[in-house]
Amino acid sequence: MEPDGTIEINTTIEIETPAPPPAPSRPEIELPTEFRNVVLTMILAIIVFYTLYFAREVFVPVLLAMLLRLFLQLPMNFLTDRHVPRVLAALLILIGFLGIVGGLGSAFGGPASDWIAKAPSNFSHMKDRLEFIKQPIEQMQSIAHRIDGIVAGSAPTTQTVTLAGPGLGGFLAANTQSLVRSAGTVVLLLFFLLAAGDTFRRRLVEILPRLSDKKQAVEIVNEIENSISGYLLSITVINAGLGLLTGIAFYFCGMPAPALWGAVAFIFNFIPFVGPLCAIAVFFMAGILSFSSNWLALLPVGIYIVLILIEGQVVTPTVLARRFSLNPVAVVISLIFWFWMWGTPGALLAVPMLAAFKIVCDHVRPLTAIGHFLEG
Repeated sequence: MEPDGTIEINTTIEIETPAPPPAPSRPEIELPTEFRNVVLTMILAIIVFYTLYFAREVFVPVLLAMLLRLFLQLPMNFLTDRHVPRVLAALLILIGFLGIVGGLGSAFGGPASDWIAKAPSNFSHMKDRLEFIKQPIEQMQSIAHRIDGIVAGSAPTTQTVTLAGPGLGGFLAANTQSLVRSAGTVVLLLFFLLAAGDTFRRRLVEILPRLSDKKQAVEIVNEIENSISGYLLSITVINAGLGLLTGIAFYFCGMPAPALWGAVAFIFNFIPFVGPLCAIAVFFMAGILSFSSNWLALLPVGIYIVLILIEGQVVTPTVLARRFSLNPVAVVISLIFWFWMWGTPGALLAVPMLAAFKIVCDHVRPLTAIGHFLEG
């Protein structure tokens, strides 16, 4: 109370502001601790890879058909959403897909056969054109032979026996028969996979015992289908743009059959890292055979390198960053491994299989460490 009789009342109110919610943390990564489980897992992996290697004639067509099914899933959903019977929709999509592939093959088959027919004379001409690098190569070979002689010392000479294999015609005939047989298997499997729809997904959900397992299985399957389908569609559009720009650029720089080289750029770019390197070698040989000047012959290679740098460093990361990001070292190792296992089909399947495996690892808790390692 004040001296004048008034009473002073304190009305200060303190308001506590709520603390901001904690940032979502990454789930803890569990590492295997029992040595016995690690050894059993490694043994199981060796058995699986051994089976995949020796049964590649069975697994490769099945996986290629599954990959094409994911690629054609968007038009399939478009037709089924409009109440087209699934079997009829699968037949229509398959006929359209084969028609497009056959049309492109017939359009580019003529220029490709011309280049193949001229291959013997072209190689002879290329040998004359590359005479300027012959002398350094011969010098290096001479030095290598001298080093071998010094290392070998007085080792006994051995007689070299050369076994002649089948000719080019027999090699092409055998591989053509195998290719036609595998293509027929892939087409047949693709039709039944498209017609079956989500039957396998429903059966998988039905056989799992717990509700949590059913939900996890559906999440994994849905994410694999959406991610791989989006990846295949996006990479096809990107590669088509790269092929179109390559063909246009080669046309203006005077390369013969520019549409053929655009198709080469489109097809080879489906194999990361390795495909562009092979395309560079092809364009270098085509430039040597098409231009009289050695420096002008490097122009197609330079144009293509600029285009793939823009595609690889700007376009593809921008388009695919939201879907998934893979460790480039893991991608290269996967390419090398599956190419050794299954050849060219293995190289085509390497990235989708790696992406699907990473999705599974991200959803299965004991495998989260592997998924984290595969992340870009």
